[in-house]
Amino acid sequence: MMGKLLDIFFPPRCAVCTEVLSLEERNDFLCEDCREDLPCFPKGECPHCGGETKTYGFCELCLKEFAFSDACVVFPYEVVRDAIHLFKYEGDKTIGYGLGELMAEYLQKEQKELLEKADVMVSVPLHPRKEKFRGFNQTHILCEKISEKTGLPFEKNALERKRETIAQSELNPAERKLNLKDAFSVKKDFTGKTVLLVDDIFTTGTTCNECAKELYRAGAKEVLVFSLSAAGTKER
Repeated sequence: MMGKLLDIFFPPRCAVCTEVLSLEERNDFLCEDCREDLPCFPKGECPHCGGETKTYGFCELCLKEFAFSDACVVFPYEVVRDAIHLFKYEGDKTIGYGLGELMAEYLQKEQKELLEKADVMVSVPLHPRKEKFRGFNQTHILCEKISEKTGLPFEKNALERKRETIAQSELNPAERKLNLKDAFSVKKDFTGKTVLLVDDIFTTGTTCNECAKELYRAGAKEVLVFSLSAAGTKER
């Protein structure tokens, strides 16, 4: 009874386009249109610069900018912008779990090699004060679902944000680097491990890059980045 009432006042929505699901669609987390034609990044297009690449991931030229050795993204940010907003800022965890399941499906279908290389998964951390205010860390929810569906171990809270920082979206690229310098630390030993680092939005890559540096200091053999979305592309 309670579930039916909740569906009336808070009807389940598609995890990508956020349209209200029909009664027939509610055994899934996607509407029929998104399920039939999921708007993921196409193979051959670098999610960071838009240039040509032979894979579903970043091109070699872009990877040279970063400490991590490989990276891939599921969606352009514009595609899942509304879904991410409902998830992060309105607390719709159902959409979050749906997005996590999509990420798991993407790894299993399009990034099998990346999944097979990874020994463990970690998430980009929030500062404890921000996580308490929001009530959850959105990347934890994504990772929990990815781990459940793929079997890849998730080391929750292995990475921590040591100090509060200004929101990266408010800064230019140079300011972003300074803002996150020495902002992270690692609480586990990752000696010899290939680590899959998960984030929800990849913009300039500064956050993932700083996290990757700390993971290497903790002994990681390799760091791979996996993001739900990428916001914009840099000029080549």
